[in-house]
This record gives sequence, structure tokens and C-alpha cells, in this order.
Amino acid sequence: MAKPTLEDMDVASTVLVETGPPGIRATTGSAEAPLAFYWAIVRRYAARIATFVLFVTVIVTLVSLSLPKQYAATAILRIDPASDRTVGEQNNSNSSFSMNTLDLMTTEASLVTSPAVVQQTIDKLHLDRNPEFAPKGAVPGVPLTQSGANEVLVRVAKAISVDQPLNSYLLSVSFRSHDPQLSAQVANDLLRSLIQHDYETRTTALNESSESMQAQLIDLRAKMEQAQQALVQYESSKDVLSPDSSTNIMQSRLSQVNQDLGQAQTQRITLEAEYEIVKSGDVDALIASDRGQSLQPLYQRLQLDRFKLAQMAQMYGPNYPVYRQQESLVSNDETVLREEEKHTAGQVASEYNAALAKEKLLTGALGVQKQSMDAFNLKAIRYYALKASSDAYSKLYYQLQQSVQDASVAASLHSESLRLVNAAQPVTKAVYPRPLLAAALSFIFALCLGVGCAIVWGILDRSLSTPEQVEQLFNLAVLTALPQVSGREVRLLVPMGYGPKLLDAAAGGVAPADEYESSPFREAVLGLHSAIKLMQDRDLQVIAVTSSVPAEGKTTLSANLAAAFSGLGGPTLLIDTDMRKPGVHRQFQLQNRRGLSSLLRGQCMLEQVLNQAPGVPNLTIMTAGSMPTSPAQLLQLGLGDLLEQLRLRFDHIIIDCPPALGFADALAPANLANGCILVVHADQTERQTVAAALRQLRSARTEMLGIVLNNVSQKRGAYYSYYSHYYSYHHTAEGNDPEAGELDE
Repeated sequence: MAKPTLEDMDVASTVLVETGPPGIRATTGSAEAPLAFYWAIVRRYAARIATFVLFVTVIVTLVSLSLPKQYAATAILRIDPASDRTVGEQNNSNSSFSMNTLDLMTTEASLVTSPAVVQQTIDKLHLDRNPEFAPKGAVPGVPLTQSGANEVLVRVAKAISVDQPLNSYLLSVSFRSHDPQLSAQVANDLLRSLIQHDYETRTTALNESSESMQAQLIDLRAKMEQAQQALVQYESSKDVLSPDSSTNIMQSRLSQVNQDLGQAQTQRITLEAEYEIVKSGDVDALIASDRGQSLQPLYQRLQLDRFKLAQMAQMYGPNYPVYRQQESLVSNDETVLREEEKHTAGQVASEYNAALAKEKLLTGALGVQKQSMDAFNLKAIRYYALKASSDAYSKLYYQLQQSVQDASVAASLHSESLRLVNAAQPVTKAVYPRPLLAAALSFIFALCLGVGCAIVWGILDRSLSTPEQVEQLFNLAVLTALPQVSGREVRLLVPMGYGPKLLDAAAGGVAPADEYESSPFREAVLGLHSAIKLMQDRDLQVIAVTSSVPAEGKTTLSANLAAAFSGLGGPTLLIDTDMRKPGVHRQFQLQNRRGLSSLLRGQCMLEQVLNQAPGVPNLTIMTAGSMPTSPAQLLQLGLGDLLEQLRLRFDHIIIDCPPALGFADALAPANLANGCILVVHADQTERQTVAAALRQLRSARTEMLGIVLNNVSQKRGAYYSYYSHYYSYHHTAEGNDPEAGELDE
């Protein structure tokens, strides 16, 4: 085996290597505990949980049986929101506000427990005199005070329950009482009181409304008469008897004047165009117009005569008599044409002036007609306003008068929407208390509370108690669990076949022969020895035993385990490497002046530190020796070579290592061993401490064999509880056989 250097061991002692089973990493990290861990906590406190659940269930059941019985009778009320509230009352379904069905059902359900309804039932059935609802200290025959009456009201209201079945217009009203007959009477009377209260409140409201409307009716009548008088006076003073017909006549006149004005304007525009042609003197334009139709024959004759005159001038000359005659004819034609043209121009001018004058007259008439129409419209507007006011007051008056009559009729009629459809009947089966339900609920509640408290208590308890808990948290096998025993019961095992003597580590010396007997502690150590021997796939010649912190029992286990191995007949060596606080020499009552530290420092030879264990054949002891300056460095530098020599001389080597936490002394022996056992003190060592020790050992690449749980209480270990009874029976009742119950090796 290569000798590790000091630098390598220092690095191994400071760097945490996350190797090994995943259970260790999960426990040392932030992962949650497995479900089996909580189940183990529940099993640990199962007896206490069962006792608590049984106690709570029995108490609750007894209390429920001792309570006075209560009976509930139920009456059913039907609500019909589609019908009129009262006969003769107008249906207001088209009003701006209409209560929906859900609101109506909720309102009626609230009214059942209202003080007005409940107080009617109290007064009718004299519930204030009933001992069940009467206040404490009430004297029969003496009227209750206000506070006493309120107390009765509250008690009765608490006994009422209202339920609305789904998809229905029904209300189920139940009442609880110690008397079945009284519960039925109260339930029925509550609904009757509700119906009566509905009738009374509506009647009162309608009467008050009718009185108010009567006062308004008188005032409205005076206003209506005043409006009508104002309308009549206006009609007579302004002569507005029939505004609609007068308006129609005036509108017809205005339309006719407007139409005549349009025609006059059209005629004037036509004549104005002809007049402009005449004024211009353009005969051709005048002849071409409609007005020049009479000039066309004269103009054509003039043109023909001129053409003939021109021909004669060419043929005869101007001195010829025929020419002069023709020339005289042309002159005559021209004179006639000019006269006719003047006559036409004068006629056009006259007609144009007449049309212009007509247009002016029609324009003035239209303006006058419009003014008359506007004045009449103003009168009509005032008339219509007075008439609308009169009509409005008349309509309001007659409507209010009808409402007063309807309210008077409705006030005398009962409601149709509330009906008692199923009267309550006395029930002989009590609804409260219910012992079976109370027992079941208390059982479930107590069970949940007990399990919850147990889990919380188990989580707050950071120590390790049972092998199952250790295996679930760290995913490491628990090789054995040493029972909780007194100091005198912890003795070194004497191998079978070597005599009936063993060394008492607590009292010192050799125990008597009759004390050589089996015990739970002995059986646990032998079980650990067997577990190690069955690991045939490993070479476990060198086994290291350590713990997280001091005082966990590692030295006692190392001594007993070495004694068990020596019983096979092979030479076994027990080495104490805990130089800071050695304990092996006390187990065997040996001197500790020379030991491992002296050998590693070269102060003595190997044979000088090997001591034969008293009373245990084949077992050699190497004590720790005096404490050196640096135990960790001494073990790191020399223990490896020493173990190579010792492997050749001994079949088994058990190393009692220092605690894993606090110092680095345990890393070198644990690393050099073929396997390491971690001893954990039950109910004392915390989980975080064990997890830190495992990380420290794995940082040194230690091969972990498992965990030994020491000082396990027999109350938490079913095996040891059974073995304790077995041991007491066989070694008390059969005390004649000192060999009884002892295992053969």
C-alpha cells in the first residue's frame, strides 16, 4: 500500500467529496425526508396516538350522550314570484325596477328570522315563559325586561334554520326544540306569522300611500282647473278657437301667394328679355323672337320688293318709270315695317311694365302674409302650451284617482304569492346530538391532530432513535442496534470454548461463572459479528470503528467486536488510535505508558506494545500510548506501514478510531481500513452531526460498512422488547441452566 503524504491527507480532510450513496447527499442537502420517515415517526408514537384518539373519542361520545336531545320539525312555504302580490294590484313587471327571483327568495328567507316575525310567534305561543328559551333568573308571572326579551328573541332565532331547495320556489323552515310538539308548532306559526306580517306591512304601506295620494289629488285637482281656465281665457282673448284649421287656411293662402309670385317673376323675366331686344333696335333680333312674328311677312315683302328694284335698275335704269314705281313701293314697305316695329316695341314695353308692377305687388302681399302667419304661430304655440298643461294635469289627476281606488281595494285583500304548502309535523327522531357522527368526527379530528403533533414532535426531535429512521435518512444499512443497558451489563464477550469467565468493564476484574449468560447486548454484538462475516464479497481484515462525537460507545463496541472475532480461533488485534482520549486500556485494565504513539515515534519495538487481553485468548491489545504533539500527522505518516506489517500476523484487526468530527485524527485510520463502522448514540446524537461525520469520512474516501445504533431504548425496539421478555422467562423460570439461550460460534 502506498504511503500517503501529509499534503494529500490535509487536502482530503478539508475538501468535501460528494460521493457515496445518494441517501447521504439527500440528507445533508436540502432535500426533504422520504415519506417512510414520517411513517416511522407515526409508528414510533402509535401507542400515544391511539391513547389520545381513544380518550378524545370516548369523551366526546360521552358528552354528546349526556346532552339533552333536540327535535326539528320542518314546514314548507311556497313563493310564487310570477303572480300578482295582491288581487287587484297592477302588475309592475314592466317597471324600471323589478326584483328577480333570487333576490325575492333571499328576502323572504331573511324575513323568517327577522325580529318582527319571530316576536309574533313568541307572543302567540308564549315562548318567553318556556324554560327552554326563558332567560336565567326569570320569575314566572313577572314581565321580562328589555334585555330579557332580547335574550329570548336571540335564543328563538338561533333555533330557526331556513333552507332553499335548488331549482324550486320553496323555503324549508325548521325549528329545533327539546319538545317535538313545540318544534312543529313554532315552525308552522313562523310561516303564518310571515304571511300575516307580509299582509300587515303591505296594508299599512297601501293605507299610508292612499292617504298621501288623497292629499296630492286635491292639490292636483286645483292645478288642473287652473290650467283649464287659463286655456279658455286665452282662446277668448286671442281669438284662437281652432288653431289647427286656421293654420291650415293661412298656410294655403301663403302657398298660393308664393306660387303666384313665382309665375309673375317668370313672366317678368321673359318680358324683360324681349324689352331689352326692343331697346337695342336690332330688327333682325326682334323679328327672330316670338314677339316679332307679325313683322316677318312685312320684312319678307320688303326684301322681295328690294330685289325687284335691283333687277329693274339693271334692266331699265333709274329714270325709267317702272323703276320709279318700284322704288316708291319699296319706300312704302319700309314705312309700314317701321310703324309696325314701333307698335310692337310699345306693346312689349307696356307688358313688361305691367309684369314688373305685378311682381312688386305679389312680393308685398307675400311679406304681409308671412307676418300674419308668424303672429298666428306665436298665438298657437302659447295655446298648445296651455292645452298640454291642462291635458297633463287632467291625465295625472285621473291616474292618481285610479291609483287611490286600487290601493283602497288592495289594502283589504291578502297576498297570493306566499302559501303554506306543507305544515310541520312532530318528529320523534332527535337531530341533535348525534353520538355516532360526533364519535366519527372526533375520531377523525383526534387522529389527524395526534398524527400531526407526532410528526411535528418527530421533526423537532433532531436525534436518531430507531434503525429504521437511520436507514431512511442516510440510505445506509444499520448493522446492529445495541440495546439500552446499565454499566454492569456491558461486559466483554468471552468466546465460546474458552471458559465461563468474562471481564466486567464497568466493575473491573473477572465476573463470576454464573454471570456468563446471554443478554440483549451480547446478542447484538454477536449479530454485528455475523453480519460482517457474511460480507464475503469484501476483504474485511482491517475494520475501523468510529463515532461522530465522543461518548457514543465506540470503544466498548470495538472491544466487544474484537473479542467476538477472537472467538473464531484466529489471532485478532485491537488498536486504540484515539490518542487524545484513549479508552481501550481501561476496558482491559492495562497500562498505557507505551502504545501506538510510542511505536510510531520510534521509541519502542512492536513486540513491546502488543499486550495479551486478560481472559480473552487470541486477542491482542495495542493501546494508544501517551498523547503526541500532533496525533493526526503521526497517524497519517506511520500508520499505513504499520498496518502492512500487522496484516501478516493477525487475521483480523479492529481499529478504535477517534471521533470523526472536531479533529482530523480519524481520517487516516478510516481511510486505511477495509471498512468503517460509524457508532451513533440513539436519542442523543443529532441528524446533522451524523450527516457531517459521514461527509467527513467520505471526504477521506472511507469505505463505509454501515451504522451501529447504540443505546436503543427497548420501548422503541420491538425486537429488544420481545427478547427482554424471552430472556426474563428463560433465565428466571429456568434458572437451573446457565447455558440456556447462549449462541454457539
